[in-house]
Amino acid sequence: MDMKSFLVKGIVFLLVLVTACKDSDEDNLSKGGSVVGKDFAIKSPNGLLEVNVSTGKKLTFDLNYGGTPMLAKSTIALQLGHGIIWGGGRELKGAKEETINESFSTSFYLKKTVTDKYNRLYLDFGDDFDVEFRVYDEGMAYRFISKRTDNYKIYGEQADFTFAENNQIYVAYAPQSSFSSNDKFNSSFEEMYTLTTVNGVIKDKLIMTPMLAVCGNGKKLCIAESDAVNYPGLFLSRNSNSDDVLNATFAAYPTSMEPSANYGSHYQVGGYAEYIADCNGARTFPWRVLCVAERDMDLLSNDMVYRLAAPSKITNTSWIKPGLATWDYWSWWDGRGEGAKTYDTYKHFIDFAASKGLPYYIIDSGWALNGSSLAEARPEIRLEELIEYGKQKGVGLILWGGAANFSDGDMEAICQQYSRMGIKGFKIDFWEYDNQRIMERFYKAAEVSAKYNLLMIYHGCPKPSGVERTYPNIVSYEAVKGMEFASTGFVGLRDMVDYVVTFPFIRQLAGPSDYTPGAMKNIPIGSQWSRRSCEGTRCQQLALFISIFSPLGTLCDGPTNYNNNQESIDFISKIPTVWEESVPLDAKIGQYIIIARKGHNGEWFVGGVNNKDARTVTVPLSFLTAGEYTMELMRDADDAALNAKHYVKEVKNVSNATSLTIKMAPGGGFAARIY
Repeated sequence: MDMKSFLVKGIVFLLVLVTACKDSDEDNLSKGGSVVGKDFAIKSPNGLLEVNVSTGKKLTFDLNYGGTPMLAKSTIALQLGHGIIWGGGRELKGAKEETINESFSTSFYLKKTVTDKYNRLYLDFGDDFDVEFRVYDEGMAYRFISKRTDNYKIYGEQADFTFAENNQIYVAYAPQSSFSSNDKFNSSFEEMYTLTTVNGVIKDKLIMTPMLAVCGNGKKLCIAESDAVNYPGLFLSRNSNSDDVLNATFAAYPTSMEPSANYGSHYQVGGYAEYIADCNGARTFPWRVLCVAERDMDLLSNDMVYRLAAPSKITNTSWIKPGLATWDYWSWWDGRGEGAKTYDTYKHFIDFAASKGLPYYIIDSGWALNGSSLAEARPEIRLEELIEYGKQKGVGLILWGGAANFSDGDMEAICQQYSRMGIKGFKIDFWEYDNQRIMERFYKAAEVSAKYNLLMIYHGCPKPSGVERTYPNIVSYEAVKGMEFASTGFVGLRDMVDYVVTFPFIRQLAGPSDYTPGAMKNIPIGSQWSRRSCEGTRCQQLALFISIFSPLGTLCDGPTNYNNNQESIDFISKIPTVWEESVPLDAKIGQYIIIARKGHNGEWFVGGVNNKDARTVTVPLSFLTAGEYTMELMRDADDAALNAKHYVKEVKNVSNATSLTIKMAPGGGFAARIY
């Protein structure tokens, strides 16, 4: 046999052998056998997103989007006690691939119908655990699933997000709470974004999720989580030896967690265990979500976190009424001061809400007999009379309280008591952690309050992870650097102008944001700060009610300022807080947002929000169906850069062939109602 014939026959033999091994692996899986080291390639329904999963010595995946590498091989695993690892090196007992194309309706979201279309890979690793991957057109997600029936502990979760290069990233480092000077996991979850690179991340510093990366060709990758129930929340940090890796990081399980002796409103952790989660029986673990976008504006409509969360557990949701609320704290009780937390002041706010058709009034700190405790109201405010007065006026009351006071006490009794009185909900503040014990109480608070038809607003809290789909009585979360920071001067005013065109691309992917816009004291860019004012124009404040999503939207300013600015408050009071449809029209992160939303009554609202640079934008109304419409437009006046309160109101006829040209001042914007 000559050398050429020998080589050809050898190659044919190797090809037959490889094919036989591959077929043998597939046969083993289909017949209930097992293999180690099988690879899978899953594509999105549109074919642009590709995820390669390897089940060899390590369980890894990589991510490519339209030919652009987004993540290189990234290792995932769960570490249990006694050296048990759920991940690589385990025999694969079975694998199933399928295509899912479903949808579901919602009454409390950015859109009426959510499409749930994806390709799925389900990996069966035997008696202990499975791993599920889903690949959507808008991103991918994976989660671990436990099949154990006993008690077990999770000592660590490995999720090493390995970037293909040293990408630019937007990070919000977790701010340490003022309540604790030595616990980096004690945080208010409120911080501005820093633009850096993967290699530029401060080592061992906690990064809040969602976190956004700018990958090759300007494509965006946002790392988030969904369905984080009875498990610590996800942070990222750079603590490995590789510069291009960000590692999942979690708070350990608290061995001691008690209400603060000084305040009682928040918890203090006295020590941590060696593990992060204490688990009992079969369960699913949170989804690790990676959203992708070729255009910045696509991030504004990404609903992966919401759709991956568990469906609603509330059978009858007719009592959940989204809407706008007046609020007393930001305006310093309408300028009357701390001493004005009285029956008459509270009636004053109820009267204002009723006059503008606002369905709620949030009573902040000062109503309770004992600080942030919800046990008892101060007798002199005559809370039951206020509730009845509000009822007659069509205004429901929502009470502020402390997380530890609420969740460490008799939660059931508190909810039952105030529900019977006619209170519509609670604003629970100072959660300040996202360890497993807090997340368990976070979920329980929604569950118990729903039992008594009570709404829930979370403040000083972990970011949302879709639990508001499971319990839609959660009508908003803070976990955002809201307008209260502009009022108090805790941050530079100028930072807020850039922030409102940044966080909707990142933090708002996780869920509702209780930013509380609506300031009537508007000052130009670079002005000297003054209390209860906001840098940027009046029209930007109007537009924020459209660009920012919150099923219960809170107006920051007080009755006096609103009554002195009737056109502005009349416009705000017509803006819905939940939507039938949302259509991003144009947006650049850190620069501007233009978005259209359709209310359930058929009216469209268009909001434009700008950073510190003046710009002229073109806004086509092609999203409208055929026909003639009336448009009310509130836009920056020509001198709004110097006189930020100045605006122009225009009323004109428009159609889907109309294209608007609008100038936005520095820190400016516009808001339109089309009907």
